[in-house]
Amino acid sequence: MKIVAVHSGGAGEKLGLRPGDRLLSINGHPVSDELDLLFWSAETVRHLEVERDGQRHEFRCRAEAAEELGLDLEPMRVRTCGNACLFCFVDQNPPGMRPALYVKDEDYRLSFFHGNYVTLSNVGRRDLLRIAELRLSPLYVSVHAIDPQVRKKLLGLRQDDRLLEKLAFLAGSGITLHAQVVICPGYNDGPFLDQTTATLLEFFPQMASVALVPVGLTRHRKGLAPLGPVQPEDAALLVERYEQRAHQLRNLFGSHFVYLADELYLMAGRNVPTAERYEDFPQVENGVGMVRRFLDQLQSDIHHLPRAMKSATRLTLVTGMLAAPLVEEACAQITQRVASLRIDVVAVTNRFYGDTVTVSGLLTGQDIFAALSGRECGDLVLVPANCLNVDGLFLDDWTPERLSQMLGVPVEVVDYERIAQMFAAPLLRERAA
Repeated sequence: MKIVAVHSGGAGEKLGLRPGDRLLSINGHPVSDELDLLFWSAETVRHLEVERDGQRHEFRCRAEAAEELGLDLEPMRVRTCGNACLFCFVDQNPPGMRPALYVKDEDYRLSFFHGNYVTLSNVGRRDLLRIAELRLSPLYVSVHAIDPQVRKKLLGLRQDDRLLEKLAFLAGSGITLHAQVVICPGYNDGPFLDQTTATLLEFFPQMASVALVPVGLTRHRKGLAPLGPVQPEDAALLVERYEQRAHQLRNLFGSHFVYLADELYLMAGRNVPTAERYEDFPQVENGVGMVRRFLDQLQSDIHHLPRAMKSATRLTLVTGMLAAPLVEEACAQITQRVASLRIDVVAVTNRFYGDTVTVSGLLTGQDIFAALSGRECGDLVLVPANCLNVDGLFLDDWTPERLSQMLGVPVEVVDYERIAQMFAAPLLRERAA
């Protein structure tokens, strides 16, 4: 792997390593990506083999385990997905978006680093041995169905990918696993879902959690297999059955094991459970327990808010259709606490993907503009942070700055999980009494 940067003060700099060198091995172990660098460089005695200008050089050092080599390697080539999942969201993207939104990653390394879900269908024996050797735990697995025929149909597989054998190996190697099942009505629900959850339970405690998530469908499904959404009545049945099952499992094994996406409770018209139901929130990034953390954090934060604004202040707060009632309730509590503050909650209809997509994280700049255009937005517009990527872009490549220019009102990005943090916005911080 090519070294692209050598950090000042690190062991690599002391050894005389340079950008452009190629790191071949550490203590005899080939370096194929960042994982090898992190794992093998943890040893205190390091024997590095490096290629420089076509010549091989050896470097040896003794260092404390905490002392890093301080090297940045070239980006690893991400494995992509060869499946043809009926419900793949990437296939439901409209044309003309930035190229990264059409990449279907299927890389166990990204699962370890970032919590990406992988099907393991492209993982072979060599990969499994490496996962075990490097102790890449936890991993996040898209299971969807245990029945081989159902799984093949859902994932577009030509043959059984031996998922159960892979799970058994990983669990037996001490790797913690978290699974998800995307509920596709008529395909993997009903008895198939019961079979899936029951089989995954056999790998407990290494299989630490299973999340049930409703399929996401957009209006851009032209040419794709017919697939219907989870209806409110479906959500109600899922909540009733798996809430009961989860509490039984808690009594038997000390863990609820099966967790339902927040969307299912909201679709069913049910209150989300208390924090105890989510234990350590193992799949919160998958939309499982976000609402509960939001509600509990609000109750914790609200007592730290200012008692009043120095002058009358009006905010417009943007959210998706699904969570709008909860956000409105939260904002009502805030305005009751803070005098001279008004918050207008605007639930944005997703025209970009279609109105079946109701979560805030898939809102685009143009849809937010359409919802706010012609409205009195007050002093400041707040948009949820999960609408933007790490580069500050909405899915349609709009930026908050562009949205602000189009609306003629300042726009701030706020993490709604800590809705009280809106007062960190400069305008509100200045006006808080």
